[in-house]
Amino acid sequence: FKMYLQPQISAKTRRLTGAEALVRRIKPDGTIISPIDFIPVYEKSGLISRLDRYIWEQAAAKLGEWKKAGINMSISVNISPKDFYYIDIFNTFAGLIKKYDIEPSNLKIEITETTIMSDVPNLMGELEELRKAGFTLEMDDFGSGYSSLNTLKDMDVDVLKIDMGFLRTTKPEHLERSMKILNMIISLSKMLGLSVITEGVETQEQVVKLSQMGCGIYQGYYFSKPI
Repeated sequence: FKMYLQPQISAKTRRLTGAEALVRRIKPDGTIISPIDFIPVYEKSGLISRLDRYIWEQAAAKLGEWKKAGINMSISVNISPKDFYYIDIFNTFAGLIKKYDIEPSNLKIEITETTIMSDVPNLMGELEELRKAGFTLEMDDFGSGYSSLNTLKDMDVDVLKIDMGFLRTTKPEHLERSMKILNMIISLSKMLGLSVITEGVETQEQVVKLSQMGCGIYQGYYFSKPI
């Protein structure tokens, strides 16, 4: 298993600000297996938490390496719902910060709306503890669920990651509607004091429109695939 990083680009400076940590499985012959083909198996077998913890460690180690080189960037890592059952989340992340001598704000924590809405005991309490300790919380895939606005009302996060589905519509009239909804989400985020990352950015036209709307950070194949 190997950590891949997908770059995140500042809309203002067009410079690299950080990345999202993703995982790839590399077969002995060098073939790369997509997470789509093995993550569901790990989730069903209960092994996803071991894989998540491995990637968190890799991300923290990379941040420590960057810090020693004078590079100040962030890496976002994902938390799965089952992690809250098998791992002491707060102490694990606090331990990584101490072990690699890095800033908690540079090890960003992504959590999906599905996880937030799950019945994990004391989930909100643990997430609030992490925020108080200086970690940045990102709501991933915002807009893909059925009650995103209601979830946003009840949970304190720092960043919204807008679901790439908004940028992947086939009919022209649907694209126009998607852009209007995106504009509304970005405006709402600003009112709430949240940063916005838009995923799935693949064309110059999307970059121009998102810039006009005030999107803060881009992530997508237009800039770079995971590397």
